[in-house]
Amino acid sequence: MTLRRRDVLRGALAIGAGSIATRAQRVWAAKVVPFAPGDIFATCTLLDDPNDDHRGRGRIIHYDTNLAIKNTLWLDDTTHLLQGPRFSPQQVLFAFDAFAYKVVRFAVDGSRLPNLVEAPARAFGSVAFAADGRFFLGETLVGTGSRLPLKTTLPTMPGSARLGDGHVFEFDSNGKSKREHATPTHGGMAGFQGVSSLALAPDGRTLVYVSETGPKIFAWDVATGTSLPDIANFPDSSRKFYFDVRFDEVGTLYALAGSALEIYDLRSRALRRSIALPGFGWASMSTPRSGNILLANFFSGEIAKLDLATGAVLQKAQTNAPKALSGIAQLS
Repeated sequence: MTLRRRDVLRGALAIGAGSIATRAQRVWAAKVVPFAPGDIFATCTLLDDPNDDHRGRGRIIHYDTNLAIKNTLWLDDTTHLLQGPRFSPQQVLFAFDAFAYKVVRFAVDGSRLPNLVEAPARAFGSVAFAADGRFFLGETLVGTGSRLPLKTTLPTMPGSARLGDGHVFEFDSNGKSKREHATPTHGGMAGFQGVSSLALAPDGRTLVYVSETGPKIFAWDVATGTSLPDIANFPDSSRKFYFDVRFDEVGTLYALAGSALEIYDLRSRALRRSIALPGFGWASMSTPRSGNILLANFFSGEIAKLDLATGAVLQKAQTNAPKALSGIAQLS
């Protein structure tokens, strides 16, 4: 498939970044619906600004395990694309607005929790959890601007001309900031993508991450604060685009590459298998569970449930949110 640079760039902004929201924090869902095991959550911002293709009302669509809609969670304290949804071991749903510097959280009973306020004003867009309660936030922006034209305005850190440093921030089990990891990044096609997606291996110290639309899968030792050998490293001319990473419970690494799902052995850095996907634009995924994985297509707004043994698509759903579907998570 031939990819146009502007189409890939639109996908690059799925992790987004603009102005801090000033409206009072409220949830606009008509009702509070408790979360059940197997329920699926898709961040699908309602884009409604003709002058900014990443701006709109925050929305998380709540599905049951069969992709039937149970509820919609509306947010009015976010400004741009919601992204990076993931459940903590305590069954708290995290999601992010990197433009408004918001770390949004929901309890398993469906109620809104206070936003994480201990986090510094950085463009966070993803999270990884350790078994001991620590968690790691990925700063999705890096550098001073885009080298390609955009139809949105990237935010700069308060008191700075920089978008961000592309670092990983470590927090203790109480949500207190503990350490800033100076992680190297690629920048992606437009040069501003930092740590767009990250995942922590079962060993509790190997952090794997990507810069969206970049051709590398990085590894970092959170215990020593040093880089580890890359999982994958292709030249920029390879047209290799990585978007998301996840580990399963035994430490197998899954990397989403737009039109393929790649499966790696972490220890050997060897590619075990590549599953071709229908079309391009598959930019986010859930944590694998029960032999299946959920994939989200940013361009089409489509969700697909994939059988990992056969590579077959078992089920699909259409969110009707093209260029807004920026993340998917499932409650175990």
